[in-house]
Amino acid sequence: MHYLPGVFTGLVEATGKLTSRERRGPGARLFIETAIGANEPLVLGESISVDGCCLTVDTIRDGGFDVDASNETLAVTTLGAHTLGSRVNLERATQLGARMGGHIVSGHVDG
Repeated sequence: MHYLPGVFTGLVEATGKLTSRERRGPGARLFIETAIGANEPLVLGESISVDGCCLTVDTIRDGGFDVDASNETLAVTTLGAHTLGSRVNLERATQLGARMGGHIVSGHVDG
């Protein structure tokens, strides 16, 4: 499958749970517990929308995946306000050639 990096439809595909937040340099590493990827495995480097914010899958672990979020991302999105155990909405990037339901959403933090 070929995905369009950072291009989303805005339609929630699955939910996950924020189960870990570790400070890392100028940001944090987040672990999202989820079943997304059960039917079609996640790929390292894949773009995934977490509560509407485009993040990159950095590590794939049993039961979920890790992403890194910058301080700016945490400050200007809902991700910084979530407490551990909070539910988040998830969407994988749009597949090239797939039906485009919803809207085209970039998911990138500009400021």
